[in-house]
Amino acid sequence: MRENQAMGIIMPGKNRPLLGALLDRRTVGAIPFGGRYRLIDFMLSNMVHSGIWNIGVITRNKYESLMEHLGSGRDWDLARKDGGLTLLPPMLNDPASAMARDSLYLLSDYRRFLTNQRARYIVIAYANLVGQIDFDTALEQHIDTGADITVLYNHIDDERELGDEAIVYGFDGEGRVNDVTIGAAWNGPCDRSLGAIIIGKEKLLSCLATMIPRNQGSIARDLLQKGFGEMEIRGFRVEGYCRQIHDLRSYYSVSMELLDPAVRRQAFPLEKPVLTRVRDEVSAKYGLSSKVKNSLVADGCIIDGEIESCILFRGVNVKKGARLSNCIIMQNSTIESNASLSYVIADRRCYIKEGRILSGFESYPVVIGSDSVV
Repeated sequence: MRENQAMGIIMPGKNRPLLGALLDRRTVGAIPFGGRYRLIDFMLSNMVHSGIWNIGVITRNKYESLMEHLGSGRDWDLARKDGGLTLLPPMLNDPASAMARDSLYLLSDYRRFLTNQRARYIVIAYANLVGQIDFDTALEQHIDTGADITVLYNHIDDERELGDEAIVYGFDGEGRVNDVTIGAAWNGPCDRSLGAIIIGKEKLLSCLATMIPRNQGSIARDLLQKGFGEMEIRGFRVEGYCRQIHDLRSYYSVSMELLDPAVRRQAFPLEKPVLTRVRDEVSAKYGLSSKVKNSLVADGCIIDGEIESCILFRGVNVKKGARLSNCIIMQNSTIESNASLSYVIADRRCYIKEGRILSGFESYPVVIGSDSVV
């Protein structure tokens, strides 16, 4: 990708109530994932590996955790004098109003910022995606076809992967979008939106200038669904592992998929590593009584109990006699002796007392909020 050809905008997305306690103190992009990452790491890494060095991150509310994680952007090589990482805070004083605003309204708040960018194209994406996207190739297609907008999608065979607000595209024989379905029940294979589009900067500014005064603020409904008959909108199919997090069930299932080595190799390819904030921790410590099977254990953990098919973040302490199966335990949590946990998601700094028994289901895991004592 040539210098200054494109810049990235990462949207906050709606704080979905279906993600429950995971959003009590953070925004979607800051949700911990995979033992050491945050969800936003995947989109940031995809953009950086595609040669996009100028990235703006729009925030809504509860973004303190996100700011702490991103810092200056140094860990993504985005601490730059020209371009780099820019955090774009809410323009409204009323957080409730800011949360309710659709995507185009949020982009409209930063029209001056966008106007001052040298990039000719804007890559707009959301932070709730796990997987690899080659934006460089997508941009080349966008330029070669002369499209007004290029939408990124993947083909899925299982409708259970669709969220309640999923966008499904239809295409003609030449790859142009000829149908946009939002939030409808779907049976069988389909081409699902990945929530990312490529659009020319001047085209975006023109759309904002004409659509916002008409109270048209949604990218999906107003820009894509109403616009495919008037604009050249084409699709770019993303191959390989790509998942979206839209509720607790999808967060849990996508997390547990990482226990499959084949999935890990696709989600975390060696040639394009997922970049994240580097934290120096001592290695995990396994006691003589510990038993660990098919689990991801981060640095700084102390394991004296038994864990199977679990994901443990940094600094988790599992005491002797404790048994964990199919659990996600986040940073600096403690599981006391003889506790038994099954299908549990425990947020940061949780304390599970001795002998406690907690059990959920794969389709409905028990979620414990941060700093809770059980």
